[in-house]
Amino acid sequence: MVYDSDYREAAQTGLETATPLVEQGADTLGAFIVPTNVSRITEIRIGVHVLIAADAAMGMTSSIHMYGGGIVLGEGWFPGPVMTIAGHATGSGGIANVDLQKYLVNIPVKPGGQFNVDAFMLGEDVGAAHFFAGVVYDGPVVGKIKDMDYRSIDLTAANGLVTLTERGAAVVEGDMKPAYGKIGEIFLGAAAKETAAATTGVGLAFHLSGPGLLAAGNYKFLGEGWTLQDDVNVAVIKELTHYRVNIPVKTNNPIRVQGQMLEADVGTAFSILGFGYY
Repeated sequence: MVYDSDYREAAQTGLETATPLVEQGADTLGAFIVPTNVSRITEIRIGVHVLIAADAAMGMTSSIHMYGGGIVLGEGWFPGPVMTIAGHATGSGGIANVDLQKYLVNIPVKPGGQFNVDAFMLGEDVGAAHFFAGVVYDGPVVGKIKDMDYRSIDLTAANGLVTLTERGAAVVEGDMKPAYGKIGEIFLGAAAKETAAATTGVGLAFHLSGPGLLAAGNYKFLGEGWTLQDDVNVAVIKELTHYRVNIPVKTNNPIRVQGQMLEADVGTAFSILGFGYY
């Protein structure tokens, strides 16, 4: 077992469309090929850069899907960074690039096998996104996440709970049904699209409920918030809010995920929440 690292990338030009990540710069390599001297993936990193084609307020979320015979995964759906832009293709505005979305995982692989990674642009089409996905094999820090799943939805009004039902190419999957006995980590967030022409302060929260939760509890999680003023010109790409949890679940039973904007209406918040299963 030897430390190793690899990545793939590709340009995404369609909203809610699977884009196979098969490139490295000028080279088209195809699927990931698992080295013959490794046993597992210990880190996954997801990045996105965008060419903003519209002079407008927009929001984008992202995800990847990992699958194939060289990797031991049941679901393999991992949320990526979220992006908020307010106003600019041509004007003076800023953009903040943060670290890649990072997951510490423990995913067995089959040496010499192959697996694929598809990327998805969710929310709104901000022009052209370029997606990156990297994996670390047999790293010094082994995570506990052995699989992941998520749901997403658009939030369009203040203080009303909306059920997250979509995944991938806007396919309605309904409630999550864990195939594992414990949720160990939760990643959540949203991309805000400002449409209100006034100073606005908005919070974000998610609620979990349903027979898939073994223990009684509140299961309510705060996310980020936004403070917006008139004529904001900004572009921000950010990681998701991360909770380390210990939530026992009943396998193959539904867990409903609902999101809401608190106190005020930012316009639209493109929300996403993922379960990291232990």
